[in-house]
Amino acid sequence: MKYLNATVVLLALFGGTAGAEPVSWTGTYEGHFVCDHVIGGTAGGFSRSFSAHVRHSGTSIDVETFALISPETKGKPSLYYGKLQETAGGAVTSGYLEACKGRFDYKELVRIFPASSSGGSFSFAADTIFVSEALPGAEGKLVAESCKWALKRTSTEAPEFETCPK
Repeated sequence: MKYLNATVVLLALFGGTAGAEPVSWTGTYEGHFVCDHVIGGTAGGFSRSFSAHVRHSGTSIDVETFALISPETKGKPSLYYGKLQETAGGAVTSGYLEACKGRFDYKELVRIFPASSSGGSFSFAADTIFVSEALPGAEGKLVAESCKWALKRTSTEAPEFETCPK
């Protein structure tokens, strides 16, 4: 399955104030993720540093992430697309991200948590659900993971990257 059902996930993002200009998510981010998983019936976990490029326009958001999962994935990005929707007054935004192209065949759905915008900084956290039978080094074994992301924006310049077909 190339895509997960996008209607499954809602997210809550805090950071705007009533009457304020909407916060742009566009930029480059640095952060970490922590995962717990079951691979072929064996439980485990891990954490990694990763970076992300984000382009946000209106209600659409495109994301490219880089993380070293295995030597086979080094330098290869994963691509996501999603939608954001602000509440009246802009205090909360809801939406989702969905993986569309990865370093290998997998499914992933991302729910973003409250974002913080203070001064020039912007950060957010997210939960993901990841499933694959093609994880490098564990091919043919069912991998089911739950991960937590934490990302802080390091640049507001619009990055260039391939986006998911829409």
